[in-house]
Amino acid sequence: MSALPTSSTDAAAAPIARVRWRDSLRTRMVLWSSLLNAGLLLLTALAFYAGARALIVQNAREEAAGLAQQAVHSLEATLESVQVSGRTLAASATGVGAQPSHLRSLLVASLAGDPDIAGAMVIVDPGQLPGDGDGFTWYIRRDGTRLVEQSVAELGYEYRSMPWYARTIAAAGPWWSEPYANAATGGQFFATYNLPLRRPGDGPDAPAVGMVSLDVPVERLAERVAGTGGAGLQPMLFSPGGLAVVHPDPHAQMRRRAAELAAAPGGAGLAPLAEAIARRQPADFERRDAAGDAQAILVLPVADSGWTYALAVSERYFLHRLNLVALAVAAASLLALAVALWLVRRYSRAIARPIEQLTDSARHFSQGDFDYPLPYVQRGDEVGVMARAFDAARGSIKRQLDEIARLASARQKLESELSIARQIQQSMLPAGRAFDTGHMHVEAHALLEPATAVGGDFYQFFELEPGVLWFAVGDVSDKGVPAALFMARTVTVLEQQARLHRQPTRILAGASARLAEGNEACMFATVLCGRLEVASGRFRLASAGHEPPLLLRADGQATLLALRGGPALGIEAADDFPEHAGELDAGGMLLGYTDGVTEAFDGQHRPYGSRRLLQAVAGHDAGVAGACTRVLEDIRRFAAGADQSDDITLLAICRRRT
Repeated sequence: MSALPTSSTDAAAAPIARVRWRDSLRTRMVLWSSLLNAGLLLLTALAFYAGARALIVQNAREEAAGLAQQAVHSLEATLESVQVSGRTLAASATGVGAQPSHLRSLLVASLAGDPDIAGAMVIVDPGQLPGDGDGFTWYIRRDGTRLVEQSVAELGYEYRSMPWYARTIAAAGPWWSEPYANAATGGQFFATYNLPLRRPGDGPDAPAVGMVSLDVPVERLAERVAGTGGAGLQPMLFSPGGLAVVHPDPHAQMRRRAAELAAAPGGAGLAPLAEAIARRQPADFERRDAAGDAQAILVLPVADSGWTYALAVSERYFLHRLNLVALAVAAASLLALAVALWLVRRYSRAIARPIEQLTDSARHFSQGDFDYPLPYVQRGDEVGVMARAFDAARGSIKRQLDEIARLASARQKLESELSIARQIQQSMLPAGRAFDTGHMHVEAHALLEPATAVGGDFYQFFELEPGVLWFAVGDVSDKGVPAALFMARTVTVLEQQARLHRQPTRILAGASARLAEGNEACMFATVLCGRLEVASGRFRLASAGHEPPLLLRADGQATLLALRGGPALGIEAADDFPEHAGELDAGGMLLGYTDGVTEAFDGQHRPYGSRRLLQAVAGHDAGVAGACTRVLEDIRRFAAGADQSDDITLLAICRRRT
């Protein structure tokens, strides 16, 4: 091949060897292949008809499968939005306390945050939350543009006797109800998402203290699948119990279940549909409808909600156009053959040569020679478009390489800064200490393992006065750099308050007021604060929404202290921090920790929990450092390589005779 020109003008002037069209391999190849295809087209008309039929049916099914996936994704988005709102409402309902105004605000926020929710209800049994003797039962629903609020008692029934309440209280997780309509819904069909309500920190096996439910109009779900209907397509939607919520037969809609449809006249071949709904598994099967036409049915479960979407595709609608399609294809094929013979003779040489030259330029680009001359960039035809695309790709690749180098440098700088920030954060926390008073010896040791480069957990201890050890362990909301900055402020404020006040309750009250000042980011921290008299072993504890500490006695028995906590620090100034007094006997140990310990998850998303923590500590006497290390190693064995979801902090204090 001749040398490539450096411009479009040079390329046009470059000598190109000419080959007679009848001697060209391109011409002969296209000519003979066209003649062969024409002959085969005549001999294989029937085979083409069968192939076209299979292709049309396949395309129809693929389009139907795509429509079904879109409908399922739309349903999943709607249901998941409601489920997320329900989980958020359930998590917040017990976290904000039992104040009715707070719980009502959560209900209003749930309705405002999701237009698919038509009503929301919270039930908290009396006496189940701290400071709550009356419980809370409230229901809010939409009525046009306004909200209608009433207690559950005003709905006209005793909620404890209702099956849905009993099922929710006994359930380990949330569930969707069957569609229903009554006077309260104005005759409109609703489906309800129900969640058991548990105290903060309780696992799924803990008894429920109430429930949360969100009402969703069935009409909203029907709208999500209505777009998949049309000629030859029949969408269906079934409830978790198999009820036909959307069905082409109006007599079956909201009246019959899938098993009843399969057993009814004209329902032959629908048994796989009922079985797939019962097992909540996808299915794809064929059957003959009442008219004897072939019908393909796709069945797709909607995530793990229990709802099932199905789409029936009638082959008759698509096959009636087969003859027209076959004639059109035959005519287009003959025309294409004639046009191809004429175009090959005239343009094959002119088209092939520029492409070969552009290919050679692209080969140089692949070798890193981005300054190699690129011809034909000034042409206005497809070759010019291709040349300009190559030119744009060349410039884009060069810019991307520069950007990659810049990002790599920036990332290296960021990692270096985060490493320095982590070192600074670790330097703010004290190392292990030992204190002696009289014949008693006290040791304090802590471990902190952040989930990211920098974290929000912290601990602190020092000799507040001779013979008195002050200590604290806490957890800041969020993670990363914001949590680390708020952690530094919290540690500083706590230490200042500890030097001003002797009682843990006063320390937390003072810190609560200071941290609430200027907290525009609305961050907060849970803190366990205490002081220990080394000689007598008497200790006093106060908690700002933190995990209860663990007490390991000299005989090896481990228990969680029943410590009632106050509000977290930073939200608003508070002084209600109940004090817990006790005595740490000789040979005993106090173990404080953050929720990153009990809420460490394994690969199946199961939490580590308090029970495993007690088992890891009970009956062992390896000192404070050994106790912290043993718990951390036990958590790692339990997680079995799963990603760490939160910072892990352990603070152990033991008291022994010298």
